[in-house]
Amino acid sequence: MARNEYVVFKGKLSLGVPFLEGYKGDPHYVIVCDDAKGQPFNIVTNVKSDSSLTGPAGYLVLYLWDPYFDHPMIADLGKLATGVSTSNFPKLDYVHDKRLLDLSAMRPIPLDTKDERNDINALLNEMLQLDMSADGVDYVYETPGYRDDRLGWKPAKDVTVYGFGFLFEPQKNGLHETHMNQGNPKPGKGSHVKDHSNENGVFQDGAVMVEVDGKFGALFVAFQTQLVPTDNRGRPIPGQSHPILDGKI
Repeated sequence: MARNEYVVFKGKLSLGVPFLEGYKGDPHYVIVCDDAKGQPFNIVTNVKSDSSLTGPAGYLVLYLWDPYFDHPMIADLGKLATGVSTSNFPKLDYVHDKRLLDLSAMRPIPLDTKDERNDINALLNEMLQLDMSADGVDYVYETPGYRDDRLGWKPAKDVTVYGFGFLFEPQKNGLHETHMNQGNPKPGKGSHVKDHSNENGVFQDGAVMVEVDGKFGALFVAFQTQLVPTDNRGRPIPGQSHPILDGKI
C-alpha cells in the first residue's frame, strides 16, 4: 500500500504541459488545474516507464483512452465539490471492477518529445482540448528536487478534470500515481527492476477523467510489468497472473 493518501481531485483545467525534449526529471505530463481557492494544483501522469527492462517493456506504458466513458460513478463525480476529496468518492479498481475498462484493449503508446505526433503527448493534448495553435505559456514546474522551465497550453473549451491518485507529500498541492496501483511483482534477487510491490492494493487505482460539454472521457494507464489477475490485496497470484497483454499487442 502506498504511504501517501489516495484521493480524487476535481477542478477546472488551466494548462496542459507536455513533457518535451530537454526537460528535467521523470517523464511526466503535467495537468494544471485550479483548486477551490483558485490556486494551482498539479496532476501528473506517466508518459514513459521508469523500468530498466530492455525493449518495449522498458520504456512504454499502456494506455486506454475512452472518449465515451459511461459508468454509474459519473453521477457521484458530478456531486463532488471542487478540490481534493479524501472520502466519499468512487474508488477505482482496474481488475475487480469489470465495468471500469477492458484491460485487454490497452495499448503501448510511445513518447515522442521531438515531433509531438502520434504519441502520448498528442493524446493528452487532444483529451484536454488544448489550443495548440496558440503560443505556449511559460510555466515553471517545481518539485522538492528541481525547478524546470516548461511550456504549457490553455484549453480551447471549459474542461473539468478529475484526477485519481495519491497526494504529493508533504506539499499536498498535487497528485501522482495516476495509473494502476496493483499487480506489481516482487523482483527476484539480483534484479535491476525497481520494486513497486509495496504499492499494491485494491480500489486505489489512478486515472484522469475529463468532463467537456457534459460528457465524460477517461484515460487509464498501466505498466507492461504489471500482472493480472490480482488477489484481494492487489498482489499477483502465483501460477495464475500474467502480463496485461500477455504478449498480444
